Amino acid sequence: MFSIKTTFLTALMGLSVAYAQDFNPKYANEFLNMGVGADALGMGSAVVADVQGLTAGVWNPAGLLQQTQQTEIGLMHASYFGGLAAFDHLGASRRINNQTVVALNLLRLGVDNIYNTTQLIDNQGNIDYSQLQTFNSADYALIGSIAKPTRVANLSLGLSAKVLYRHIGSFAKAYGFGFDAGLQYRPSKYWSAGVSLRDATSTFSAWTYNLSPEMQATFLETNNDLPQNGIEQMLPRMVLGIAGKLPLKSEKYELGGQLNAEVTTDGPRNTLVSGKVFSIDPRAGVFLNYDHKLTLRTGVSQFQYFLDFDETKKLGLQPHLGAGVVLQNWTIDYAFTRLGLGGEGYFTHLFSLKWAFSAKG
Repeated sequence: MFSIKTTFLTALMGLSVAYAQDFNPKYANEFLNMGVGADALGMGSAVVADVQGLTAGVWNPAGLLQQTQQTEIGLMHASYFGGLAAFDHLGASRRINNQTVVALNLLRLGVDNIYNTTQLIDNQGNIDYSQLQTFNSADYALIGSIAKPTRVANLSLGLSAKVLYRHIGSFAKAYGFGFDAGLQYRPSKYWSAGVSLRDATSTFSAWTYNLSPEMQATFLETNNDLPQNGIEQMLPRMVLGIAGKLPLKSEKYELGGQLNAEVTTDGPRNTLVSGKVFSIDPRAGVFLNYDHKLTLRTGVSQFQYFLDFDETKKLGLQPHLGAGVVLQNWTIDYAFTRLGLGGEGYFTHLFSLKWAFSAKG
């Protein structure tokens, strides 16, 4: 009777309520881990050791200090799950002086025009389409970052503060905050290392629910528990990375790559290495750059085990492809990736645009 969006988002709303009530840290504020910038996503999100400029405020704030122009402005749009969900990014960064770079990044993950069918059937059992309404579900994050050098040569430090707002129509909303920290070490132009401590002090979101009496009755009649106000906690995670570049005969070409390992602290996960407390999720990416104007990228991430149709346990991964072109002060990046493992999934196209410039004179 309704589109796939109705069915999908009805389930999504139920899952959001369930996770908020159970306070499972594995699923808290997961949109913060999606990442920004098609250049980074085309590398399989393996970027913490070499990320530079504006998007470093999301990946590793220490990388802000590598910004070459005085100001950067960037945006990104991505559609997920066949267009059901949209992820958008808008940000700006500015070099204050040789010792300080600041950035502000805004993220939004949202699903619009979700059908609310809880009042579709009246007390006599008749379908009343005049009661059919739509609502939106969206997660927002405003991230402010700063980077400075340290007293250790070639080592930079970055800090980020995050303010969160999430809502499911007018039925539920949450406010939250958290902090990230990062380091980047660049002893030479051929290699670098980085570490990003995300949700360093844990990131908290306080949920409140506002269900009408009619909706509460619908929940109870369908054997669903009424949601309760509570606090959702996102535990710290650490991302370690090392990046390198190979010297080539032609100075116009540059070949490089990076390895990252994300260490989570919320118990066992479906990752390549899983333990009772810690789990490790590796990712890798490589790139080929020509004359600092054209870049080709590829990467792999999300190594996960799954059961095939014959019940055989297999190891799957998520591949990534990307490309970027520089046109004077403009950079256009594209990434192509597949969501889902061990079978057919949704292929996603991502685009990002960056404008970098310095004041004249």
